[in-house]
Amino acid sequence: MIERRKNIRAKKNIPLKLADTAFDIITETVDISSSGVYCRVTRNLVPMSKIEVVLLIPGKDASSPTRKIRCKGVVVRTEPAIIKYADKAHYNIAIFFTDISKKDQKIAEDYVASGNLDPAEIQISQ
Repeated sequence: MIERRKNIRAKKNIPLKLADTAFDIITETVDISSSGVYCRVTRNLVPMSKIEVVLLIPGKDASSPTRKIRCKGVVVRTEPAIIKYADKAHYNIAIFFTDISKKDQKIAEDYVASGNLDPAEIQISQ
């Protein structure tokens, strides 16, 4: 199989807020790249939904500040999770960043590529 992904992604749990005029969802990433995130939510967000995204990127060490990334995105994939108990039901969604500043994209890229990551957590992203 030919790998089509262009950006490195990392399996990291980072605080994440998703919002539009009808809702605010607080969750965390399953993985992140400089072009988008994959996360779990308790609400069905249909593909092509436009949303506001806020990420809290940890500093490189204890003396580095947490950085807030604000951008816009679009849901490109939604997968309902099949689980035994309905009260724990969720959806796995992929969000592509459609409007992110070069500065914020660089913050995400640097975080994903940083030496703080275990090589097993790094993957190539679309």
